[in-house]
Amino acid sequence: MWAANTSSSNKLYPLFAFISLLLMILVSGYIFYQIWPKNGNNFSFMPTIKHSKTIYLLKSEDNIEYFFGRMNLSPSNYLNNLDMIKNKFEKIGYKVKYVSHKDISKLKKGDILLIFDDYAITRSNFKKIETFLSNGGNVIFNYHFGYFDESRFVKSSRITKITSLTELNETVKQTDLFYIPKVLSPIGISSQKTKLHDLVLYGNDSLPLFKSKNTPDAIITNWSITSTPEINGKEIPVNDAGVIWHGLYGKGKWFYFSFPQYVFLDMPINDFKFLFNNIFNYFQNNLTVVPYPYIDNKSVIFISEDTEYKYENMIHFTKLAKEKDINVTLFCVADLAMKYPKITREAATFPNVEIGSHSLTHTKIMGTNEEKVKREILGSKEILEKISGQKVYGFRPPREEIDKLMEIWLRKAGYIYVMEKIKTHLLPREDYEDLITLPRHGTDDYNYLINLNWDKKKILKNIIKETNMLTKMNALYTLSVHTFLLSYKTNLDVIAKYFDYLNKHPKIVAMKGIDIAKRAIMLQNLKIDTENFANKTVIKISNNSKFHIKNGKFRIYHPSTKITKIIPELITTKVKIIKKTKDYDDIQINEIPPKTTVTLFVSF
Repeated sequence: MWAANTSSSNKLYPLFAFISLLLMILVSGYIFYQIWPKNGNNFSFMPTIKHSKTIYLLKSEDNIEYFFGRMNLSPSNYLNNLDMIKNKFEKIGYKVKYVSHKDISKLKKGDILLIFDDYAITRSNFKKIETFLSNGGNVIFNYHFGYFDESRFVKSSRITKITSLTELNETVKQTDLFYIPKVLSPIGISSQKTKLHDLVLYGNDSLPLFKSKNTPDAIITNWSITSTPEINGKEIPVNDAGVIWHGLYGKGKWFYFSFPQYVFLDMPINDFKFLFNNIFNYFQNNLTVVPYPYIDNKSVIFISEDTEYKYENMIHFTKLAKEKDINVTLFCVADLAMKYPKITREAATFPNVEIGSHSLTHTKIMGTNEEKVKREILGSKEILEKISGQKVYGFRPPREEIDKLMEIWLRKAGYIYVMEKIKTHLLPREDYEDLITLPRHGTDDYNYLINLNWDKKKILKNIIKETNMLTKMNALYTLSVHTFLLSYKTNLDVIAKYFDYLNKHPKIVAMKGIDIAKRAIMLQNLKIDTENFANKTVIKISNNSKFHIKNGKFRIYHPSTKITKIIPELITTKVKIIKKTKDYDDIQINEIPPKTTVTLFVSF
């Protein structure tokens, strides 16, 4: 009996081994199929050639002869500025070679040509620039490019030919301007560094204005950055307030800047490096990946209430937010929360309401002794958490001031974010170690009281205008109201109508402060690497934060090519294309767990 079973088992062993081997082959084949690009016959592991860091700067003989020569002007300023811009590019690590118009035909596909302040271009030389672009060259040009040929004033026709922008009749001559870059743009890669910049015009210089179908890469704004300049008493529409654009011409790529070269010369070296590194990266890569500025959203706003005087009005604001299903944050003064604990507890039960601290007593903190700092920062947090039953993550300092001692106690108390004064940066970021700052970009309701004489129609119109302007540039719009001003009972209808507006425009997402801050932490801990192989690119997206990324969205710029497939390495990773254009695809990745890397294989 035992011997018979042994003989039978011996016969089965080869069969079991064969079946096991077959299963292993099938499973391995399935996994291999999932991670390997499907049109693998075309896949080559030959890396693409590294692009040269040499760029070419046009020293225009046309400009010297037909513009400065005909007008009996010295070209020395033009030539000196070229030398200075050349030196500036060399300081940030590029080799710059001067070229003349006759040299343009010798440039190769993928080369970068800079054409600065070139007012006069002959028809034949303009044709050389067009041909270079059409054949896959890259051009950066600016200001009154080619406004003259050898005998005529042709105005902006050359700019229009390349860009399809239509010049408006008006120009801007103001000197106290800023320009705001669009965050989700080739110039906004590493988006938490994106900030507004001064734009100072000298003498009688004026910027040309262009009609644009699409949102530009940067727009001009007034000193408050919440509106564009006025022409004949009317604000310029956002799309017509552009100063930077990019696009395609044939097989080539271009950037056009409507301001003079000296703006680049005035630019701090780090800002200059950030801007041009991003542009050259866009030029020199088949594919560039940019995360959405809030991970899963392009346009986010932050609505908060300072609960100071008339604290009891807070409940009307929060009930309205609950009714309209709009996320809001209450920065509560803890002493007043103790005076009105029932109201505070009720507000905290609403799922769309976050409780933050506006200090203990709403008195000056900066410059006081450590015991006072501790009470106002840590003490207020402990009181508010006990009353509300919520964890408190955000702090809004009275007088919008934070010093080193306050910063230390904000960390000790366990805050994640702060909201203080107006900042130059457009997105939340870590201004203080381990603390995210939500930048303030929006008119305070106290200013509405002063400047708009409490005209409700004008206030609502202004809030909507600021919302649209800043969200088009992907900057964080902040609406800060007070219990005794805009959220006072008789004024609450303005907020009600604004909430209705937001519900009609769901792409503008109102988030609690903690949710915005978490996304900022995710963004600063997101690492994106790309490696090119012939007609394929491997994208590795690493989530180095402690937070789970859900439905993360990314823009893949591919201006010279067309994406045919995007295949994730893992079966559990789902990738969905949510928008396709000639210049880029927007994709959504279902999840990227903490401390995890997602790999995508992109075919062209």
